[in-house]
Amino acid sequence: MTLQATIYARFSNQEQSQGSSKTRQLKVCREFLSDRPEWEISEDRILIDQGLSAFSGANRQPGGQLYEFEQQAEAGLFKAGHVLVVEHIDRISRQGHDEVLPLVKKLTQAGVTVAVASGRRIYNAYERVTLGAVIEAVVAAELAREESDNKSKRLKAAQNERVAAAQKSAADGQHLSMTRTIPAWIDAERISKSSERPLYRMTLNKKRASVLREIFQLTIDGYGTPAIAKKLNERGEPVWNHLGQRSNNGWTVGYLTKLVLNRAVMGEYHPKNRPRGGKETSKEIVVLNHFPQAIDPIMFAKAHAARQSRKGTSGAWQITHNNLFSGIAKCGECGGRMKQEVTVKKGQLRRHKNGRYPAGQTFSYLKCHNALNRVWDEERDQLRCTNRNSFRYETLERVILESAMKFVVVNADVASDSQQQALKIEIADKQRFIEEKRKQVDNLFRAFAQSGSQTAERMALEMEKELLDDQAALRELEKGLTQGADATSIEEYEARLKALLESIESDDAEERNSARIRVKQALGRYISRLTCHDNRMTCVEYGNALRSVYDTDGSLLYQAFMNETIYGPDGEPDWHPVDDLELADEQAAD
Repeated sequence: MTLQATIYARFSNQEQSQGSSKTRQLKVCREFLSDRPEWEISEDRILIDQGLSAFSGANRQPGGQLYEFEQQAEAGLFKAGHVLVVEHIDRISRQGHDEVLPLVKKLTQAGVTVAVASGRRIYNAYERVTLGAVIEAVVAAELAREESDNKSKRLKAAQNERVAAAQKSAADGQHLSMTRTIPAWIDAERISKSSERPLYRMTLNKKRASVLREIFQLTIDGYGTPAIAKKLNERGEPVWNHLGQRSNNGWTVGYLTKLVLNRAVMGEYHPKNRPRGGKETSKEIVVLNHFPQAIDPIMFAKAHAARQSRKGTSGAWQITHNNLFSGIAKCGECGGRMKQEVTVKKGQLRRHKNGRYPAGQTFSYLKCHNALNRVWDEERDQLRCTNRNSFRYETLERVILESAMKFVVVNADVASDSQQQALKIEIADKQRFIEEKRKQVDNLFRAFAQSGSQTAERMALEMEKELLDDQAALRELEKGLTQGADATSIEEYEARLKALLESIESDDAEERNSARIRVKQALGRYISRLTCHDNRMTCVEYGNALRSVYDTDGSLLYQAFMNETIYGPDGEPDWHPVDDLELADEQAAD
């Protein structure tokens, strides 16, 4: 009788997938099956658990291939007979004999013959496990468990040793590492002898550090990761390789996102607990100045603020850079997003009675996405929005920029004085170090309170004195920042603003896109509300301070500071022209 067979292979971490573990296991199992022609194997019955530990039991949890096989066995799918082939018994569990034997017994009682290829041991379905087989399984399981336990302890000790070494080298002002597994923008040069434990000196790779700073600056300027990836790939910027491994996919959104979020760019090392096959967790330790600093904390914070300000902006904006109000403009009736629809592109050939001619400008309109697509509201059993009015985009862009951009762009567009910028970076770095030192002082005093250790008390008092000195130095730096005010004239502000507004219509695509991204970045920070109403009025509020209302032709109907009490024609408080115009429309309709 021929029985179907399943091969099960497993390894604990993803790094082993690059080695020979999987190949070896499959080879041993196939060779064993070749001697048993009554067992039939096919490629769709090869189960592989990658990066799942048998020591923690992760391979027998939901998501594991072995878990699925166990579920099928319990459901009775193998009652007629089946064979599970593994290289070693520890492939299915390293949790000791008290887990291995019940598992083998459960499978055999469900009709599964468990075959261990390395020792050619077979536990037949529906047969009692013999004493010899029990002893052999117990010994193998216990040896596997002890091996995993010892590996786990050695790994933890090695991790702690690396953290201690990193803390010491950082305190000495050196960038040293016991491993070559470091960020891709850093080079490692071995300084220890070949007969000694590896020790590497870390230095910035100037070319990659330059590209890294460019990525952060583009993020600050308003470029999203899709646009940055497109820019780097179009110019053929080489993708970084590390330890001989290189991506063939070019610069990707996922990798760029990891770079911008990685605090290692500021030199920080955040050690992790990495149990074998378990979930990675933080050690709640930060080692400052471990890596050479590539990005200063000011640039890092600006990049994160820029990313936050772009939340909700459509991905199409990152490619076309057409709609400055993407993610900002909302329908005044349903709150849905206003979608830009282009009807004519500048330069597009148009028909005329005398022939065809290129269009001199672009024509596009903002329309409510919900109304345009007739989105249905299930709860109210009606259309979500009936505001089907179109709002000429180019008109809105022109009047908003002309009448209000001076409240929005100037501050964001003015470059900081280089001396002031350097002072801000020094202050930010000092603040990071003070915060980390404060945590260490708290921990030392807590240790002294619990143990009464005189050493802990002495170290805490010494570090507390250092902390007070650092705080005094920080106050002096902040005083210097306050005294060094920017002396840029109003005329220079106006010149910068004029140049920026001219650049958004530049014929040079790179200049135009760069300018539009900068303006869009500023709009996202300062426009608190932009709503298009069904009476074809558009209301714009800047920083919850200034409100402007425009009609469909772009004429300014109303503008006032929002903290003022506005009275209507009949003395009514908090009067708003949009409400008044809506009432007039209703009366005209009646």
